[in-house]
Amino acid sequence: MFRQDLFKNSSESLRRNKSRSALTILGIVIGIAAVIMMLSIGQSAEGLILNEVANLGSDLVFVEPSSGDPTSGPPSPFIEQTITNDDRDAVKKSGFFSEVTSVVTSSATVTRGEETVISQINGADPELSLIFPADIDRGRDLADSDVESYAKVAVLGREVAEDLFGDQDPIGQKIKIKKITFRVIGVYQELGTRFFQNLDQRIVIPVTTAQRDILGVDYVNYIAAKAIGDVEIAKEEMRWIFRAEHEIDNPEGDAAKDDFYVSSQSDAVEIIGIVGSVLTLLLSSIAAISLLVGGIGIMNIMLVSVAERTREIGLRKAVGARYKEILQQFLVESMLLTMMGGIVGVLAGIGMSFLAAVGVATQVSGWEFELAPDAIVMGVIVATTVGLVFGIYPARRAARLDPIEALRHE
Repeated sequence: MFRQDLFKNSSESLRRNKSRSALTILGIVIGIAAVIMMLSIGQSAEGLILNEVANLGSDLVFVEPSSGDPTSGPPSPFIEQTITNDDRDAVKKSGFFSEVTSVVTSSATVTRGEETVISQINGADPELSLIFPADIDRGRDLADSDVESYAKVAVLGREVAEDLFGDQDPIGQKIKIKKITFRVIGVYQELGTRFFQNLDQRIVIPVTTAQRDILGVDYVNYIAAKAIGDVEIAKEEMRWIFRAEHEIDNPEGDAAKDDFYVSSQSDAVEIIGIVGSVLTLLLSSIAAISLLVGGIGIMNIMLVSVAERTREIGLRKAVGARYKEILQQFLVESMLLTMMGGIVGVLAGIGMSFLAAVGVATQVSGWEFELAPDAIVMGVIVATTVGLVFGIYPARRAARLDPIEALRHE
């Protein structure tokens, strides 16, 4: 009969102290809800970035100045800029790549009459629109002759064209970039956001013109190339091309000796996976702390409950209740508390995750609501386990009470 009444009696005991029970499980609710929401946001961000990487194409290879060691962390802003257009020309001649472009970037003030905008300036080769697909809406794209002649011509993103010219046709019109006059030769179709950069707000000019007239440099920020055949073979060929161009004696192929770093889509995916794992570990640690605090709170409340119900426990033992039955009674109460906290926390976490996703989606294009099913299942399991672990001490203390001493308790 005891087993049939066990959950009923435990539930009634919790209902008699509704306010205390609600406050007790609050820590569990907050901890699990916060973890589910953060994991959801983390998975959504990872999915967005992986989708952006996938859209780049699996055959792209990038080279940027670096120590060459992929474990050295983010590129230093003080690292020597060693990549030039001569490197680009050598890559083109290798026969391992179908399209190659060197790119230099900067932000600059762009004016046309009284209109002024701050725009991302990309100095590049005509192949940029083939490597990162971009169709022309009006006019034409850059040509090799523009790069060779240091032409002061520009192709505008859609938003820049609208901001500067409104409904007018910008083709053939003049704009000023850092007070230098450029002629508009084309306007891109709407491209949207790629890797958190709004491509409709950029202006593309010849890389040589950007180097000489806008930035006054002889280097480029990176080289992008579309590989022919196996990407890993192309990456290795790229390394040997750069070692030869930069006169690096590195027959053993030690990346730490290079002054550049070669990467591809697969490397980006791997890095994103590592970041995701670290994020999951961090959130798991936060969850552990939250549940530990919640578990201690439950243990304290259960100890108070034992003290308040000492006479009740003595009466039960006096009429034949065994050690095991008293132990089970308090363990079930503790587990019910944390299990309810886990369920409420999961529901709250799902709701908060959805609302957060809706809010972020209004600001970040392509953001989708992602939910971690494992986090939901583990949330309930861990919460119940916490109730069991932290309920053992109060339950054993109750079960060990001497019935005579318990009945004398005031």
